[in-house]
Amino acid sequence: MIIDTETKRKLREMSAQDLLDAFERLDERTIVPLSHAETVRLAVDNAHSVHVDAKIQRLVKRAGLRYPQADLRSIDLV
Repeated sequence: MIIDTETKRKLREMSAQDLLDAFERLDERTIVPLSHAETVRLAVDNAHSVHVDAKIQRLVKRAGLRYPQADLRSIDLV
């Protein structure tokens, strides 16, 4: 998606880099048939996912776990 430099600067100033990145990742061919509201929703959903993933990674790092990559879903109960 094409965003002018002034809008990019304002988004960075508001600490909305994740949202800016999400808008830039949108493909023009994908968003042509979508309304403006749907386009914004896609960008916000993407930015939110990135934000939540980063938050989880920060929390895992701060927890100082012995095995930070451990996952309860991978345990086989025999």
